[in-house]
Amino acid sequence: MTEITHEEIEGRLIAQREILGFMLALLARREDVGEPFWNALEERATFQNQQEDPGVLPTRAFAAEAAMMREFRLILDEARARFNEAKGKDRNHSQPPELEE
Repeated sequence: MTEITHEEIEGRLIAQREILGFMLALLARREDVGEPFWNALEERATFQNQQEDPGVLPTRAFAAEAAMMREFRLILDEARARFNEAKGKDRNHSQPPELEE
């Protein structure tokens, strides 16, 4: 089996983050979704281990969970940015082709 380089893994993760952000932004544009959608994602992105300081649990399992939460936040931020970008373009009456319905 061919070993995958760190650069290859990073590139694949970035691509997945971008496509997930794009898909979430498309979904959020539906009239029946709106703010409750963003609120649910924001709630999920909040760290929930009932600890004030996430650094109190220096275990490997915690490290993996913390990395997952950072990635979730990055995807959510990407989705918000794409959504807001498309909203701004809508105001200018020029919707980007990839967000046309």
